[in-house]
Amino acid sequence: RLLTEATLQATIPAFDFRVTRAIPILVTHKKPNQFDSAARDVAGQVGDTMTTLYTEAFLDPANWRDGSYDEVWPLFEDGSQAAAQQAGTTLTLGPSAGDRFDTVDQPLGTLSVKVLLDRTNQPATAVAIVKFKTLATAKVGAPILVVSTGQYFLRQGSDGWLVYAFSVSRDDHEVVPSPGPSSSPTAAAS
Repeated sequence: RLLTEATLQATIPAFDFRVTRAIPILVTHKKPNQFDSAARDVAGQVGDTMTTLYTEAFLDPANWRDGSYDEVWPLFEDGSQAAAQQAGTTLTLGPSAGDRFDTVDQPLGTLSVKVLLDRTNQPATAVAIVKFKTLATAKVGAPILVVSTGQYFLRQGSDGWLVYAFSVSRDDHEVVPSPGPSSSPTAAAS
């Protein structure tokens, strides 16, 4: 079956953050390695939140083509949604991404999660340290490697782990094909 250009452009590339570390941080005198399993469980849940956030913010063509990221903001607590929306050009592909890009593909991401346990040794908050990149094919000019790094602070709520604070930066740059037999740029090689 042949895929049409419209079908290819509407496909969300497969993506999941790869959790590289899950670290329990205690406020009691117990040994942290007793809580490695709890930290891994929280890291999995935080990983789900972060994967959804980055999929909706950078990969879903239904969002970036229109510059509308309504699925992103509910992943932030009520008190931080306004700040997240103000930082939208950093936290998403941006309001004019549909004018700038044809496709977004080849996402890669790693996530390290630090889990703060309260006095009863229950997960209280988590810090997600994120490294994400994806390749955006520009409508005009060279492809752009979109790079997002930062920290997200999350708490568990009734809707899962939600972001209540963040410090994120972007370092997007053009991908110049390397000379050789294949001149097709890849996000993995950049």
